[in-house]
Amino acid sequence: MTEYDSEPENGKELFLFMLSMPRSSKKELISNIDSNYEKIEFLKTAYAKLVPPGFTVSIEFNPPNKLINTAESIDLCITRLHDSQTDVQQDWNLAYRSEKLTQMIKTVHCNVETLDIIKKLLTDAHCVYFENGEMATIGFARSGMGKYFYKIFDKELTPDQIKQFNDGRNYIFYKSNIVLEFEGGAVGPQSFPD
Repeated sequence: MTEYDSEPENGKELFLFMLSMPRSSKKELISNIDSNYEKIEFLKTAYAKLVPPGFTVSIEFNPPNKLINTAESIDLCITRLHDSQTDVQQDWNLAYRSEKLTQMIKTVHCNVETLDIIKKLLTDAHCVYFENGEMATIGFARSGMGKYFYKIFDKELTPDQIKQFNDGRNYIFYKSNIVLEFEGGAVGPQSFPD
């Protein structure tokens, strides 16, 4: 009898959930930026054109998971600075073509076709997440409950920025205008594990 068979039902669910979590590494993060930099840069430029001025939009496409029986979904956060007020709309695990998602994206003058474009741009760059802003934050992959990101600046980093974004724990200055980032989750490593 295996350990799985001896677990109660809720233990089996947790076991399957943990097995279904994606795995990645710093090595894969670097390999992707080296081999797909042009596509990542194109994603950054195209996404910036899709988001109206005054908004920051974070979007992550979650693939379906047959092991734990979850459908494809989207995590979305829309932030707007308006008259010194910050308005935030956010929700997680939104069904891809749901009414709630459709209503949220109307805020930034987008529709389902816009989501399809963003999804394709992310897929072409082998990435899953994007957030516009002073620097683009592009999610490469989840690893357990943590996430690997690229921070892409518009210009080469200054010596002060390199110092700020090169702590060796959560940020590693990679080159020119690129910083690698690891963000820990609720459990597991809280800094670059590799």
